[in-house]
Amino acid sequence: MAEGTAGAEGVELKVTVSEQKEQAAAEAFGLDPAAGERRRIFFFDTIDLALFQKGLVLRAREVKNGKDDSTVKLRPVDPQRLDPKWQRLRGFKIEADGVGDKLTPSASLSVEQGQGEIKAVENRLRAIDKLFSPEQEELLNSRVPVNFKTLQVLGPVDALRWKVTHEALPFPITAEQWTLPNHHDLLELSIKVPTAQASVASVAFDKFLKGLHLKPQGGQETKTRVALEFFVKQAAV
Repeated sequence: MAEGTAGAEGVELKVTVSEQKEQAAAEAFGLDPAAGERRRIFFFDTIDLALFQKGLVLRAREVKNGKDDSTVKLRPVDPQRLDPKWQRLRGFKIEADGVGDKLTPSASLSVEQGQGEIKAVENRLRAIDKLFSPEQEELLNSRVPVNFKTLQVLGPVDALRWKVTHEALPFPITAEQWTLPNHHDLLELSIKVPTAQASVASVAFDKFLKGLHLKPQGGQETKTRVALEFFVKQAAV
């Protein structure tokens, strides 16, 4: 735990609920689709996921009645080796992502997008690189040079997001449901905690999920990996 959180500003612990347990989770947390924040999520990568394989994720999100954004994410990273200048940028953060029994430090930089800008890229009326700022491109290139002309638009994923609480857990919970075009659902439950509370929070979250019979068995696939692999297979058809 200490190794995985060193240098991180916070920790996000995530669990993907199996499809067989999604209804139980929805009932436990009162996940009303009408009350969820609606999003459309796009990814940008090569047809063989060359960026993802090198620990890079390029994402854009449309948020209904909210602010759209684009994000560059690098993982894993060594926070001690990152240039301090990134910390001074608005939208930059270092966080440890916890999936299953693995903690991975990551760095991300997000910028807001104007209304309709993501849709224009979706409709091939605007180049992908227009969604990313010079600072985001510099962060990308610090790991590997990226040729935006080789990237595919992968998506969208239709998403619903809720912020909920439960009397049995002292941490706010984020529930996010992704629906792929083939109607396959991915429901993720997560909590964000300060780095100093990561160990205690991990134990409490695990116990909490087991108490609701929502603790998944076996390995966990991240939502991003599942979505990317789906869309590249679809693009290859």
